[in-house]
Amino acid sequence: MATAFAFSVPSLFQHPVSPSLSKGQAPPSSASSTLSTSAGFLAFLAGSTGAVRSVERSARRLSSRAKSEKTEKKKREPFSNKIRTVFGQIYSIFALPFGGAGNFARVDQGSVGVVLRFGKFDRMLEPGRHQFNVAVEQVLVVPLKIACIDVQPQMVMTKDNLTVTIDAVCFYRVLDATKVLFEVQNYKQALTNLVQVTMRTVVGENSLSEIFAQRPRLNARITELIDAATGPWGIEVSQVELKEVQIQQSMQRALAAVAEAQQEAEAKLIQAKAQRESASILAEASKAMGEDPAALQLQWFETLRIIATQGKNATVIVPDRIDPESALRVTGSGGGQN
Repeated sequence: MATAFAFSVPSLFQHPVSPSLSKGQAPPSSASSTLSTSAGFLAFLAGSTGAVRSVERSARRLSSRAKSEKTEKKKREPFSNKIRTVFGQIYSIFALPFGGAGNFARVDQGSVGVVLRFGKFDRMLEPGRHQFNVAVEQVLVVPLKIACIDVQPQMVMTKDNLTVTIDAVCFYRVLDATKVLFEVQNYKQALTNLVQVTMRTVVGENSLSEIFAQRPRLNARITELIDAATGPWGIEVSQVELKEVQIQQSMQRALAAVAEAQQEAEAKLIQAKAQRESASILAEASKAMGEDPAALQLQWFETLRIIATQGKNATVIVPDRIDPESALRVTGSGGGQN
């Protein structure tokens, strides 16, 4: 860094000097300002160089400290561990001409390897083929891809005291391989049991109708609770879905009867409303026809037309005008003769 600035510093001192100045005269004010600027720049450069040197010294101290800690750890190891380490190295040397013979570990893409040295975490391995000490080290491969757990059916009591059988599917992935290995003993079994318990809790907080009508809300609630609980394990639960909700045959018949009764009640209400509206309309029509006899006559002809055009009907001959009083007199006289 100091070398890069060394070529630009002399250019700051190259200021044109007027030939009219004599040896005893002072340089102009612009020359003095240039000198002061150059001096400040040199001071800044010296400070930057000192800062770089201090950072380098700090890095060297940290490196030496890490090396000393590693050396101290090796010194504190039991002598038997050192012997096993040497035997493992010797085995690696002799097995190398034969392709490794067990001292190479392969980590597939989408997974990560965790190396344990004497049962203690030592380092991580990226996907690929790695050599390790078979005498003192153990490699555990942890998949990081999205996995699926099929939750077995279980019987659950709903909020309205009805028994249902539910099953689900859970999608998850491992975010931290060290937490999965060292924070929980068997993370797959633990996650399966957690999903079952959470499903039982959430379904028990809702009625049967809410389970059927609001299934997305239940799925989101179950996913939220499980993801919050598995965060310290190094696992992320992306989705939990209820696959099937089964009820007993007797309950199915009861629900069908309830649905049928509701449909019939709605049909009767609709029919009653239609009759009420038609009655009000007919009342208005009769009032209008009473005021205008010709309208009543037209309606009568329309009724005759409908009767004549519907199906097999006999021909009906009726008078075009009927006087109610005359009809009553005829009926009365006929009854007297009989």
